[in-house]
Amino acid sequence: MRKVVNLFFASISICAFSLQDSGAMTHNDSNPPLSANVFQQRNSITGFVFGESRTPVSRIYVELLDDVYSTVARAQTSGSGMFSFTGLPAGQYNVKVLAGGTDYEEQTQSVSLVPFSLIPGRGVVSEQINFYLKAKRRSNADYRTASPGVLFVQEIPDGAKRLYESGIDDLVAKNETAGFDKLKKSLEIFPDYFLALDRLGTEYLMRGYYDPAAVLLTRAVAVNSRSFSSTFGLGLAEFRLGQTDKAIVQFKNAIETSKDSANAHLWLGIGLHGKNNLPDALKSILRANELSKGTSAEVHWQLARVYKDQKRFDKAADELELFLKYKPQAHNSNEIKRIIGALRQKVQAERKNSE
Repeated sequence: MRKVVNLFFASISICAFSLQDSGAMTHNDSNPPLSANVFQQRNSITGFVFGESRTPVSRIYVELLDDVYSTVARAQTSGSGMFSFTGLPAGQYNVKVLAGGTDYEEQTQSVSLVPFSLIPGRGVVSEQINFYLKAKRRSNADYRTASPGVLFVQEIPDGAKRLYESGIDDLVAKNETAGFDKLKKSLEIFPDYFLALDRLGTEYLMRGYYDPAAVLLTRAVAVNSRSFSSTFGLGLAEFRLGQTDKAIVQFKNAIETSKDSANAHLWLGIGLHGKNNLPDALKSILRANELSKGTSAEVHWQLARVYKDQKRFDKAADELELFLKYKPQAHNSNEIKRIIGALRQKVQAERKNSE
């Protein structure tokens, strides 16, 4: 029985944001595909963007990202500062205000769309979030850990800015070749263009090109050390390159930037688990579970892995059951159910032996 359990966990790659051998990032495993039940397509995220004086910020771009920061959609706020994303499948999202070219700092918030209904597959959820942007801080003390005068205090050349914005539009429209080409050209004009470094590095990461992703995101972090997306993305790239110690440092830095990021806590736990630091790994993943309100299938999977390695087989079985609860259509669900049964039997056998 132990051999069956160990082989199962050894043969399954990390579920949270796993990467296929082809190098392409899989779609969020906890999200149903776009062709899922029509009831799941009526979910929405709306909100408002305000400045520090609580006045609406109009015509600023807002991006909807999935749980690994790949763009799903892009919108521009109205005169009242309102934005809206509709027709969304259930899952975990990140909403990011792109503050480039303004006097504000960018902000990102995580949103969980988890419909609840007595009828499986039905239920609609609408979430509203508001952003209260902070003005960029320009004192010398603010640049102790960042390159001074790069992104936030220098004017971006118009040509680079136009290429970047056009490239983003191409990426949203799934015209990837043109989008990548324009982002690269924007960096040729302005090599320290943070938004272009961050976005191009993230796009490479999503496609499994970890070496160039690490190079671009390392530079992005040097330009803007307070960017969560760059720091977190660099950690992911380093982890995939087998540089686990470096990745752990970046995940910790990401948490310092965004203490309430479930993804950062989850990946810190994954990295610590990889170094066999089970107590700290468990602590970090439990924090991710708390932040995701216990609804993330990926978090429950990682908890099951840690509990199994701690030989807490009853807890591992509990977490696998929760994994299936939030991901009932998992392609290997029958195998997981079999492993749950094996874990339960193992617990019963150990109890009998101890009596």
